[in-house]
Amino acid sequence: MKGMLEDVHAGLRIFFLSVCIPGLALAAWPARALAQPDGGLPGSFSREGVGARALGLAGSFAGLADDAGAVYWNPAGLVLLSKPELTVNHITLFSGTSSDFIGFGLPFKRLGAMGAGYLRQTSGNFQKRETPFDTPTSFDISNTLLQLGWAIGVPAEYTPEVIRGKISLGVGLKSAAQRIDTASGSGTGADAGLLYRHNKGLSIGFVVQNLMAPAITLISKSVSFPRVVDIAPAYTRAMGKDLKATLAARTNHYGGRFHPAGGLEVWYLDRFAVRSGLEAKGFSLGAGARLANYQVDYAILLHELAPSHIVSLSIKFGMTGPERAEEIRRGMKKLDQEEGKRLARSYYLEGLNAARDGNLPAAIGNLEKSDLLDPANRQVERKLGELKAEYALQLNRQMAETSVILARQQYAQGNILVSLEYWKAALQVDPANEEAAQAIETIKSRLGSQETETLARAQRDILDVQVSQFLTRAQGLREQGLLTEALAEARKALEADGGNERAKTLIAELDQAMREKVAQLSREAALEDERKDFKASVAAYQAILKMAPAAPGIDEKLKTARAAVSVKVEPAHKKEAERLYYVAVDQYLKKQYAESSKTLARILELDPGSEGASKLKAKLEAALK
Repeated sequence: MKGMLEDVHAGLRIFFLSVCIPGLALAAWPARALAQPDGGLPGSFSREGVGARALGLAGSFAGLADDAGAVYWNPAGLVLLSKPELTVNHITLFSGTSSDFIGFGLPFKRLGAMGAGYLRQTSGNFQKRETPFDTPTSFDISNTLLQLGWAIGVPAEYTPEVIRGKISLGVGLKSAAQRIDTASGSGTGADAGLLYRHNKGLSIGFVVQNLMAPAITLISKSVSFPRVVDIAPAYTRAMGKDLKATLAARTNHYGGRFHPAGGLEVWYLDRFAVRSGLEAKGFSLGAGARLANYQVDYAILLHELAPSHIVSLSIKFGMTGPERAEEIRRGMKKLDQEEGKRLARSYYLEGLNAARDGNLPAAIGNLEKSDLLDPANRQVERKLGELKAEYALQLNRQMAETSVILARQQYAQGNILVSLEYWKAALQVDPANEEAAQAIETIKSRLGSQETETLARAQRDILDVQVSQFLTRAQGLREQGLLTEALAEARKALEADGGNERAKTLIAELDQAMREKVAQLSREAALEDERKDFKASVAAYQAILKMAPAAPGIDEKLKTARAAVSVKVEPAHKKEAERLYYVAVDQYLKKQYAESSKTLARILELDPGSEGASKLKAKLEAALK
């Protein structure tokens, strides 16, 4: 056994030297020369460690510290949390002693991360006598430690280029309490930690526990927890596609002595792990399993007195952006209605996250995908409408702000005519902008009659050209029978020139033509309903809504007709249409518009009442334009 200890510690010494960490060779000295039992030192319960994963590595965890237990091992590691995490563990020690820990970590987007931990160790069934002749009575001993930690990453611009890695800093506050029978006391203290992570798998943790040492008075004498200094290197490397190994070590200097340890962890498929560790007190072995947001770990510490068993459970909450993207990527390969709804939910949540971050274009894009994958979800439709309206307001504000800045610049440079145009642009998108209105009046008052006349003539010429273009496009669309599109162009002409009689006349003619067309389609739809040709009536109702979205009662009639079509569609056709719909959506999302259009035509042959196909058709038409 002694030879094995020396061999392992010699291996650790070589590891430390190989990664060029000066001075850490001390950590690999033989344990018999450096470590002594420390159970009698104040606060020894707080150095037993937490978490089956960390203890499976013999406590060599301050250089990794990538879970909620970081609040205990190295508060600087809290920045490695990608989402909220809760961890609990139970340790069965010898002589009726047990230890329990609960930790929680919460990452923030810009303010680092925080963590909290609560450690409680209890021992029972001790006996006491006042005199040798008294009947013995039992009493318990309990120790608790409450910790709060916060960590932040050092911005890259403040990190020297020679370091080539990331640095995070952490601080922790702690409150320790002890009770022996009826005597009790408590004290507060603080820890500090630093974590360096190189981009090639090397990391080093530097921790000072009890930087401000808790001092506890049980009866009359105050005792302080010893200061613990730990330098903990770790190195992680992938071994092929499926395996990843981590070698970790620690020094732990307190009580005037080093207490070194080292451990090895191997993950398979990032789901199953085995661990082993070595320290002066003995060996440790462990295993773990991870599934999605859940991880279970077990460790056994083979010490001289008796083995100790540790079980931990860690739960993470939510999904990160890369995880959600991977879920969507996998799901797109096997789309059906159930999978489509699940993916729609993922896109919806990703959209909400983007909206909270202020990225409205990304939010709208994700919600539009969600709407396609789950077209009957009215919650998505409503939220999408809200975000589009909010984005339109945001764009108007940005355009107004840009126009105001440019208007001020041009005015300061003496280009008052150019400044006037920018002020008008600002007022157009923000009619309530008093500064723009006042500036326009000021500039007009400065212009002479000749300048004013020249400017008005130039503006009139530009406006005439714009209006003529709008009206020409409107007339061409009218001749193609695209009345809705023609009306939109004619209204643009009237917005540009509110007094244009040609635009007013064309709008009135188009309104009349659309009313007549809607009336005609309504009669046709009603007739098709009577004939029970619901496929034709669906097409008629859709055409009505395209021209007159607010037409009363048409939306409900369309739903009824679609339901009737759905009843008539053969189950095999309906199932095939459903399968093809998600193929068409996949093609659309990949911008394969021509292929998606062909697939969509086949869907509408099989199931003309498909609500999703109607939404996708509108998006395809817009994309193909």
